Amino acid sequence: MSEGRSRFRIKKGDVEIEYEGKSTEVSSRYREAFEWIKSLTLTTSKTPIKGEQKEKETKKKKGGSRTSVISPAIDELIEEGFFDDWKNSTQVLEELKRRTVSVSGIEPVISALNRRVPKKLDRIKDEQRRWVYRKKQ
Repeated sequence: MSEGRSRFRIKKGDVEIEYEGKSTEVSSRYREAFEWIKSLTLTTSKTPIKGEQKEKETKKKKGGSRTSVISPAIDELIEEGFFDDWKNSTQVLEELKRRTVSVSGIEPVISALNRRVPKKLDRIKDEQRRWVYRKKQ
């Protein structure tokens, strides 16, 4: 009688091992291949294709912090006298939205305000324990 035939295929990343033959030989080869592929550490090529590289560069430019838009707008508010009285960050956010400045949330506004605290703005806590800002006297 003839012995049965079998086969196996193991794949890890780009490495693939396939073997076909007699059942007893296939099982011993499978054990060897499995142990070898478990110990294999994959290294992939980091050289991007030209189209992929351009796509990644455009993705890096999109989104992110809007402080480059918010900071000049806050500087304008300081120059125009908006901060002559104490203003909290919510009031500043509403004013920026009224002036159609692209603002994603309150955090970028707060960080832009805090960067101006030592030189252009004073900051204290009000009765509700919120930070309020005023132009330096």
